[in-house]
Amino acid sequence: MTQETRIECPSCSPEEKVQHEILKLGKNPLVLCQECGLVYVPQNIETPEKISVKVFVNRIERPFRRWIKLDAGEVLYENDEIVLNPATGDQENPIVITSLQVGVKRVPSAKAEEIDTIWARPLDEIPFAKNRKVGQKHPVNLAKPKTMIGISGPSKGIETAQES
Repeated sequence: MTQETRIECPSCSPEEKVQHEILKLGKNPLVLCQECGLVYVPQNIETPEKISVKVFVNRIERPFRRWIKLDAGEVLYENDEIVLNPATGDQENPIVITSLQVGVKRVPSAKAEEIDTIWARPLDEIPFAKNRKVGQKHPVNLAKPKTMIGISGPSKGIETAQES
């Protein structure tokens, strides 16, 4: 799904609005003219609207919910680091996105306007998650197997049957 707008193109139509595809939103948006193919930063494009998205932060001690404002069209990904209140300039305690919920599905990436809930954890509570390999298992010492309680070794009174 691409976003489009009608604005004047400095190359092919400086007096008339033509269709443009929005390639990037934000402070310096980038557009592609559908008529001549020019890619440029427009001077007269409207600033993107803000989208409120629910963030559920799963802290070890006490989970909490907040709302965060994102630019429309902004794409978020799993393992992205974000700050809940960037307006205060508080860069402490960033959070890491662990999952993005769109409808009833969890997806690895999504645009801000598609996201229902951002699931996250505080960065300081994730000791090794970024270096963990997929399918990694807990290390087990196979050199010296432990005897299980209630299970004994072979008894001397039980004979094993042998095939002849």
